[in-house]
Amino acid sequence: MVGKAMKPVHVTKKLTKAQKKAYKPHALPEFSIHRTFPIEWENEDYYLVGQFTVDTYDDHFMHSIVLDKNGNKVDDEVAKSIHQAYTYWMWVKKALSLIPILEARLRMNPDEQRMEELIQRIAVDVARDYNPERAQAINVVIPMLKAKPLYESQILNRLYSLKRVVEKTESEKRLSEPNSNQIISLWETLQEEYKPWLQDLFALEEHASLSRHIERGKNFSAERDYVFNIILERNYLQSVVRVIGHLSESTSDDWKQQREWHFERTIAQPEDPKPDVSFKGKYKPYPVLKWIYNAFVYALIPLEALLFLFTWNIGILIIIGIQLLVFVPIIRIYRMWATLHLSFQWKEIIADKSKVLDSFEAKNLSVAPSYKLGGVYFAGIGAVMYFFTDVLAVPLTFFGIGALLYGYGQLAPKTSLVWTTVEFHEAWIKIGPNEFWGMQIRELVWEEENTLKIDLGKGKVPCWIQFKLEDKQTAEQALTEWCQINGCSVAG
Repeated sequence: MVGKAMKPVHVTKKLTKAQKKAYKPHALPEFSIHRTFPIEWENEDYYLVGQFTVDTYDDHFMHSIVLDKNGNKVDDEVAKSIHQAYTYWMWVKKALSLIPILEARLRMNPDEQRMEELIQRIAVDVARDYNPERAQAINVVIPMLKAKPLYESQILNRLYSLKRVVEKTESEKRLSEPNSNQIISLWETLQEEYKPWLQDLFALEEHASLSRHIERGKNFSAERDYVFNIILERNYLQSVVRVIGHLSESTSDDWKQQREWHFERTIAQPEDPKPDVSFKGKYKPYPVLKWIYNAFVYALIPLEALLFLFTWNIGILIIIGIQLLVFVPIIRIYRMWATLHLSFQWKEIIADKSKVLDSFEAKNLSVAPSYKLGGVYFAGIGAVMYFFTDVLAVPLTFFGIGALLYGYGQLAPKTSLVWTTVEFHEAWIKIGPNEFWGMQIRELVWEEENTLKIDLGKGKVPCWIQFKLEDKQTAEQALTEWCQINGCSVAG
């Protein structure tokens, strides 16, 4: 049921032969094919069949067709109705995550005067650490934070009603027409009641710096928790919009417009059944490497493990260790980037966002730490091998590779090797051969005078790009324009 970790009932990879045959001409490489549970419309069952991106965005399709129960493609009118029913279902499923947030806020009662004092203190800190314009943007949020919205209980009651319909639908494992109509009606009523507060929330520009400065207000615990709750509500609401809006150039709260845009761009058309998405450039070898990777993981390594159990030969164990610690992780990372490459191509096709805002020659300072880390990694493997083998050449090989990688990491920033091309596309930032889609970037920060830090989130190595001094102002303008298009902001 809702709120519990469970396998979703609304999608599955189990397709009928007729469904597989109908979708095969439209299939993009590397993305798994799913179908929805039955969606009833005018007493008939229909299915959305298609593919998700690697970042699935709550199981909404980036490319699909609508089929009847016999696997036949339906006309546009029926397809729109099925797409609408499924889209409302996904919006509502995601919106139910707001329930615990709003329940927590009902129990809060912050002091208005202390709330204003907290925000003003934050604005002073931001003005000192960044700039006055950024501080002014934070002062603007005081009016919306001083008073609790009066309709929180009404919104919660609507969400509770939606939760009951969702639970009923999940128990039935199909979206019946009565349930679908009830979901649509309740959702549209919720949006009308939510709209005034929703517009304020979407206007709130939540910077990472704002969150950090709020954390410093230790003497304002009640007010601090309340502000964090509102920021959390805003972020969750934006994630509801992005259930389908992640493919669009806009994060508008115009739900109807988003739904129509998504239908027009993602439903496969007969005249263009299979868009031109393919492995190109540095990812061209991927299909062969995928075959090799599968052969290692599913055949060779299990066979070697069985052989070791029968022979207890330490040499076999060393070979398995090398494969697991070196080869398999490298191929796995390459596989991830190759699939992202396809995803970027697809999004460019449907969103028509290929325009380059500006390009620069700059230093990619994140290259050096990567090679240093690789050097330490190989040296560590060498140290482990030293204790498990009498063949001295094995650990020495790893030590040698580690020394070379670490040395390259030390020398690279002082040479021309780190110079690369940085392009600000409307949809992503391209650094050399790598593309970073807007949704992948957690934070952009100007560090020092002309160095841009691109924070890619927890557990991922940031990128540091150092522009030429004469390009700094132009790069700032391009980055500001890019942020406006992608709903991001830049600190520093």
